[in-house]
Amino acid sequence: MPVPKNSPPLQRLRHTLMLLTLVVLAGAMGYRWLARLNYLDSFYMAITTLFTVGFRELGEVNNATKLFTIAYLITGLGVATYAISNLTALIVEGDLQGYLRERRMEKRLQGLRDHVIVCGFGKMGFQAAWELKQAGVPFLIIEKELNKGSKNPRFEGEIFLYGNAMDELILERGGIRQARGLITTLTTDADNVLVTLTAKQLAPDIPIVARAAQLGMENKLKAAGADHIVSPYEIGGRRMAALLLDPDLMNYVDVVLDHKQMEMAIEHILVSPGSQLVGLSMREARLRDTTGALIVGIHRADLGLIFNPTGNEKFQGGDVLLAMGNHSTLDTLVKVARGEGRLAAGIT
Repeated sequence: MPVPKNSPPLQRLRHTLMLLTLVVLAGAMGYRWLARLNYLDSFYMAITTLFTVGFRELGEVNNATKLFTIAYLITGLGVATYAISNLTALIVEGDLQGYLRERRMEKRLQGLRDHVIVCGFGKMGFQAAWELKQAGVPFLIIEKELNKGSKNPRFEGEIFLYGNAMDELILERGGIRQARGLITTLTTDADNVLVTLTAKQLAPDIPIVARAAQLGMENKLKAAGADHIVSPYEIGGRRMAALLLDPDLMNYVDVVLDHKQMEMAIEHILVSPGSQLVGLSMREARLRDTTGALIVGIHRADLGLIFNPTGNEKFQGGDVLLAMGNHSTLDTLVKVARGEGRLAAGIT
């Protein structure tokens, strides 16, 4: 029985191969019984006859064999033609290739952990995804416009999930519950608000960075659950003014943020109550010497941010350190702050 063309490609492929196998088996059994051939010669006759190759006949060529061959060709050739045309259509039309590609993407989606979801592949989404790629952070892009960005050589091999980022099912497929964060850069503020609301409903603790196209939308995005708001016009205006007012500072910031010039990152690190740091002063801990990280500030619940703390400032359990350094030094500091690592010998 023919399989509908809208059936899954693998189902059509299985049906096609099953038909070919049954036809060849029927021919082989017929030739073995009528022409008294061994198994190998029987299959040889079945295949050469079915595909009208025209090689010499084997075994006893009697009237029964001739009648069987006629019936076999009439029935088997039609089935074989249908099966081969179906297989050719699967390959030529790209159904099978597309289906296998979809299956591979689903496996990659299921294996994603601690990744960033970028909603929208416009100018801001492109730049955000590019920064993540340069930093080596796993990510996927949700884009409504089909095939947009998939042919871009900079993002060859990256995961593009085509659909509406405001759809719960799309965010679920993107692994919203396992993601480390979400960036929404859709065209309108209303869409960014809806993406934020939907994401927070599925994963209440996920950090969200949202684009604000219009001034005054910050409060609405905050109310929706966005943790950070980026207004490109406001940031652009501030930077243009700062480049004239304090160009040296801006050049320093550019060097720090430019991953191509130096490996530098800023991270918030929580000090565990069981950490060796608790009770030590900045001077006693000598974190710059022992870990290589620079403590820019300490955020304390009752005092807020202590910027550029002095050597007499003592660490407390629950402090959040604002530390600067490369990834290796920050990892060392994280272990010490959690109580999993020890300071260098001689430090008390």
